[in-house]
Amino acid sequence: MKKLLFALLILFFILIAGYQIAKYQFGPTYDGEIEITGLSTETEVYYDDYGIPHIYATNEADAYMTLGYVHAQDRLFQMEMMRRVGSGTLAEMLGENVVDVDKFFRTLGIPKHAEWTTELWEKDGNTPWKTATEAYIKGVNHFINTGNLPIEYTLLGMKPREFTVNDIHSIVGYMSFTFAMAMKTDPLVTKMARNLDPSYLKVLSVHTLPQHYLIPNSYPLRNSENSEIVLESKLSTLLDKLPVPLLEGSNSWVIGPSRTASGEVLFLNDTHIGFAQPSVWYEAHLEYPGFSYYGNHLAGMPFGLVGHTRELSIGLTMFENDDQDFFEEKLNPNNPNETVYGEDFRPIKKRTEEIKVKGKDPVNFEIRESIHGPIMNDVIPEIGRLTENPVASWWVYILEPSKAIEATYKMARAKNVQEVESAVRLIHAPGLNVMYGDNKGNIAWWAAAKLPIRPEHVSSKIFLDGSNPIDEPKAWIPFEENPMSINPESGFVASANNQPDTLSNGIFYPGYYYPGDRWNRIAKAVTSRTDWTQENSKGLQLEAVNENHPLNLLSMIQTVDNELFKGYEPALDAMKSWNGSHNLESIVPTVYYKWLYHTLHGMMADELGEDDFANFLKTFLYIRSLPSLIRTDDSPWWDNISTSSKETKKQIVEDALKKCLEELTAQFGSNTDKWVWKEAVILEHPHPLGAKKPLDKIFNVKAPAVTANEESINKLAFQLNGSGIYRVHSGPAMRIIIDFQNVESGISVLPTGQSGNYFSQWYSDQAEMYAKGEYRPMLMNEDFIKTQSKNKLTFRGK
Repeated sequence: MKKLLFALLILFFILIAGYQIAKYQFGPTYDGEIEITGLSTETEVYYDDYGIPHIYATNEADAYMTLGYVHAQDRLFQMEMMRRVGSGTLAEMLGENVVDVDKFFRTLGIPKHAEWTTELWEKDGNTPWKTATEAYIKGVNHFINTGNLPIEYTLLGMKPREFTVNDIHSIVGYMSFTFAMAMKTDPLVTKMARNLDPSYLKVLSVHTLPQHYLIPNSYPLRNSENSEIVLESKLSTLLDKLPVPLLEGSNSWVIGPSRTASGEVLFLNDTHIGFAQPSVWYEAHLEYPGFSYYGNHLAGMPFGLVGHTRELSIGLTMFENDDQDFFEEKLNPNNPNETVYGEDFRPIKKRTEEIKVKGKDPVNFEIRESIHGPIMNDVIPEIGRLTENPVASWWVYILEPSKAIEATYKMARAKNVQEVESAVRLIHAPGLNVMYGDNKGNIAWWAAAKLPIRPEHVSSKIFLDGSNPIDEPKAWIPFEENPMSINPESGFVASANNQPDTLSNGIFYPGYYYPGDRWNRIAKAVTSRTDWTQENSKGLQLEAVNENHPLNLLSMIQTVDNELFKGYEPALDAMKSWNGSHNLESIVPTVYYKWLYHTLHGMMADELGEDDFANFLKTFLYIRSLPSLIRTDDSPWWDNISTSSKETKKQIVEDALKKCLEELTAQFGSNTDKWVWKEAVILEHPHPLGAKKPLDKIFNVKAPAVTANEESINKLAFQLNGSGIYRVHSGPAMRIIIDFQNVESGISVLPTGQSGNYFSQWYSDQAEMYAKGEYRPMLMNEDFIKTQSKNKLTFRGK
């Protein structure tokens, strides 16, 4: 026994020593001095208790060179993954398993678009945003060449190449793709339209329904000369391989002075993004003469997409507009390299690209483009199974070069609502809702996107006829007619990925909007009182209640015979009184979602097949159509087409309930008191290398159970499935609350931690806070920061 204890003690000390050696070799540096070639004056970085760098510089270039360095030492591997996805070079680092991902992004045109944007960037003269970006890149590259590279590179046997502006443009392209709902939805809707009776589609919400909640527009007065605001006193399997998360949705609401206790603007934002480790946003606070900004940065982006100064705050949600159409081409019967276009023919352009593959020979593949865009049959399996005709992607993003760098630079430096709108105009895609509040009492929301005007006969969710020019978009909506609201009489603006109301030009703009359950809860709460504060806003931001799900559940309960609940009466009683809360101690969500899955599967899998049924559950169409599907008694979906008899709602729902109760009993036991929601929910933030065991045990970040839900304000989404275990895959990527009574007391929280370096003390320190609904400060007060900071880095030129 003594020998065993001695051996264990030796092993313990070996492990401790090994960890310390690895930390010294691969860990970040948060104290001391660092020399950077090109830095003109000394710059100081104070780290707060949560690892956020507070950068104090004497000029802009030094501030961004320093930001590049500290951003890279915390998030370099994340930057690597982002730029490789956007440039179609992932297989060079991760191997042949992701060759299809590279093919997809190259075919879609993101790398080609990045190169085009970079080419124009190089031709531009010197601009402030160009100078600041290049300084940031110098800082990143100084870390790559001199700093402790994260351990992931050693594990993969790779070394990073230097960072470039083309990498930034590739990251912007990836960010622009991430919504991608058209690719998940349009092939499925087209298949339904072609294979099923029209009565099937009538039950679905392919387009916004009257019962959905709309975002009201409030257009400002404008100067007739320059359009300036005049203020008044008032793809599923393939995408699963991605090592970086997708942007999915978001909430933001800004409350005007008439509804706050302080009489100042109250600003809230929580962007909904796929969970990953590290989490998406990197926070940084920059100070130099004439500039003070606290921003949330994407990996590899020099300027914060979300952030605030002492004068104003800017937030984002996804607009969810439809900016992608699919054109099914007809080939010239005499020449397969041409497509029919009206009375004429158009050539198919071809190019061959080489994909480098780690440990394998390079892969060469051909990309074809019609007059409408790249042909997607080979890289989107759903399209390839649907038709043999070439189907081209017409996507707004690749039609013009990106100005995202210029836009984000200008937004961070805006002094008022007019200057923010001027910067917002530069965003052509993806569609974003830009939220705004300032210390003068102004609140605003703009839908930022270049919106095509489609012919009236066109349904943008179904493949269009590439041979007929009349299906093509005809013009662009002027920015002034985009959805927006400036200082509305309601005293608040809010967006939750739902449909904007009719535009000033009379267009009800199509998109992949959510039904507005979140927006309605926000609007009802905000307008119910006039004493909102930073503190009482937390409860609304953390609310896990959905009003529609109890109505769905009640419809299901009323359909079945109560005899089926014999022995499960406590569950039935709880379900009848459910208010839609996803409290962790509640048993109702555990029963409801399993029963719901089996009901939908019984309804739809026979028509769609297992693969497309699974795809359906991953689209906006599922969320938006669910109430209609469940509550329509005479829907054709209820009939199982694989049987000779005609099934009814009662039969399908009762069969689903029997399966549900049987499986939950096997899973949790016969005592329904133990069927609590927290036992069915798992939250784990996956690292790119965590897909391979045992690296998941090292790099992934596990968190306590959270109030997983569908379409509550605190949206913590999961994939509906029949297993009874729900892995939360996305949610708020931060939770920001700022009261302009005291901007320096703003609060936020990240899902895991500020650093992506495994050996950082800030790798996962916020994970439990986040799961429990806690917040921490966003510091801006210089005296407090410098007095309280325990870690300081000093940068000097050499």
